[in-house]
Amino acid sequence: MTKAEFLKREMATFGEGWHAWYLLALHDVKGRYRRSIIGPFWLTLTSLLFVIGLGLVYSRLLNLDLKEYLPFLACGIIAWTFIITFVNEGASSIINSGHIIKQINMPILTHVMRVAFRNVLIFLHSWIILIPLLMWYGYLTVYGLLCSIIGIVLVVFVLTPLAALLGVTCARYRDVLPMIASAMQLLFFVTPVMWHPQQLAGLSAVIHYNPFVYLIDLIREPMLNGYFPLASAGLVFVMGVVLWAGALTTLFLNRKKIPYWL
Repeated sequence: MTKAEFLKREMATFGEGWHAWYLLALHDVKGRYRRSIIGPFWLTLTSLLFVIGLGLVYSRLLNLDLKEYLPFLACGIIAWTFIITFVNEGASSIINSGHIIKQINMPILTHVMRVAFRNVLIFLHSWIILIPLLMWYGYLTVYGLLCSIIGIVLVVFVLTPLAALLGVTCARYRDVLPMIASAMQLLFFVTPVMWHPQQLAGLSAVIHYNPFVYLIDLIREPMLNGYFPLASAGLVFVMGVVLWAGALTTLFLNRKKIPYWL
């Protein structure tokens, strides 16, 4: 198989092959909440209670105005949960689909997109609580909401090839999977999810060189401040292009080895 043939086959995942990962992702979500009365809206309720409880506690601990801190925290927590879940599940996407890969010849990106679409669906159940919350505090605008949706698309554009790269790496080296989970837990503390960047005086490099800061900005800044962070968007887009090139190259070089690693 030439590079052109391989690329055409993998890109078919987004064309005629979209129904495969779409149906698999729906099956995953339905299976997770089978026999549940409110189904995935448990995520909405859980996220709402978690954000309110954490906001009440930390606004007092940090001596911050709840009206300003709660929307900031809610956007940060929900965006970060989406990112960390996407990365962790993406890293195990190929391993978890091993039984399919060894039996059915389909593009590897199908299994990555299954994880991507599943996480987007779950994320949207939590993201919708931001709309009434931010409207209550007077932050949300229609323009900001639309810009946040564009930001979500860009975040998925970056995280999908990252998931593919991690998926191949973890399939080959199984020790990498727990390392990623530990690294994401550490990154939580150096990413402005629960604290403002201004509070980290003297350590601005921690923020500037943390790529997850820009991913969160694409979701949070439009909803809080009503503008689209063009600088973050440009950087994230470049990151996405580089990651897609790396992911497709990695998949091509290891296309014959992946089934044997599983």
